Amino acid sequence: MNTSKKQINFNLNDFLPFIDGLDIAINFSLVIFLSSFLLESLDTRIAVVILCFVTSLSLISRIFDLKISKLLEKLKIDKINLFLILFFLYFIPVIIQKEFPIFLSIGIFVIFRFFTGIIISLSYRNVLINEQKFVTNILQLKYWILIFLGIACGSLFYNLINEIYSNDFINNGGWKILYVIVISLLLVIFVFSKFHLKKNVIIMLDSNNIKNNSFVTNYINSFILFIPILCFLLFSFSNWLPKFSNPDNLYFLSYGFLYLFLTNLILFFITPLANIVGRRKSVIFFNISVLIISSICSFVNHSSSYSIDFLKFFLSLVSSFTICSFILQQQIDRTTENSCISSLNLSFLTAAIFASPFVFFSVNFSINYSVIYIFLSIVYFINYIRLVFKKDG
Repeated sequence: MNTSKKQINFNLNDFLPFIDGLDIAINFSLVIFLSSFLLESLDTRIAVVILCFVTSLSLISRIFDLKISKLLEKLKIDKINLFLILFFLYFIPVIIQKEFPIFLSIGIFVIFRFFTGIIISLSYRNVLINEQKFVTNILQLKYWILIFLGIACGSLFYNLINEIYSNDFINNGGWKILYVIVISLLLVIFVFSKFHLKKNVIIMLDSNNIKNNSFVTNYINSFILFIPILCFLLFSFSNWLPKFSNPDNLYFLSYGFLYLFLTNLILFFITPLANIVGRRKSVIFFNISVLIISSICSFVNHSSSYSIDFLKFFLSLVSSFTICSFILQQQIDRTTENSCISSLNLSFLTAAIFASPFVFFSVNFSINYSVIYIFLSIVYFINYIRLVFKKDG
């Protein structure tokens, strides 16, 4: 009963995954407008790929969080107010003007994306709320539900702005409204927590006392977690990518809210069920199921809309299975919370590596859906081999 109560408690640090999801959805949804504003002189097909990579820096930079923390500690900076620093970071892109030189505008946006990823990752590791330490437990369903909710809200805000204002207005700086919404939200949370709840939410920089596994161990532990993260990005891309992609890819790239909701719903039900059946058995079952289905589907013709709908449903299923497997495997291994966060950061890095090439390929070429199934088969075959070797020591 005490464990259940802990899982449903809501603390100020639970805003972090929500803000993380909000950040991902808003920034990746805005890629098309940002590319038009920041790289107006370039061809749209090239500009969106460049901006996609720049936006992905918030995912890439997370692996450097402890190194940046050590650097700040050397500069005698050991405490940072979380919501205040995020407030100022989100204010950075608002100052960009169309008259700025391209390199200056891109440089400002690079700083914004790089340090946003660092701050979010550090906030997961060590937050003090009135001197009480909190580490975000990414193995709880609460974390994943909140990040889903953040992504959904970010997409909702984007669609509202897109419906209210014309494309010309958004292209010429109207996209800043979304950043103002996030700034306002962060300011409200900061004022509410500090003056009403009387609580200070501080990032404690103490990298020397953070226990962490090796790079290789963390990467092996999170090998397949990049797949659901790619699906989160695909959902954010669906706000603009279908219109600019190869016409053959239009239907697949329309990865709507239904599929994000299904991932969340399936995960919500299978995780407690897997704990009842047995963690190790469930991990093996999920892996073999995805491997067999994806292998069979790689030989099927995917010319009909029904087959593409099934692929999108299957990606939702795979995403929920993968997140559940990650949670169960870390619980089996009794991995520390900070090592889990490092593993998650490496998964974000892998997803970021795939994101820009995926956008480039979707815009310029026709997607072969059998290749997606083959890719999933290879990934889950490698993961199954990993599980077998791990079981055998």
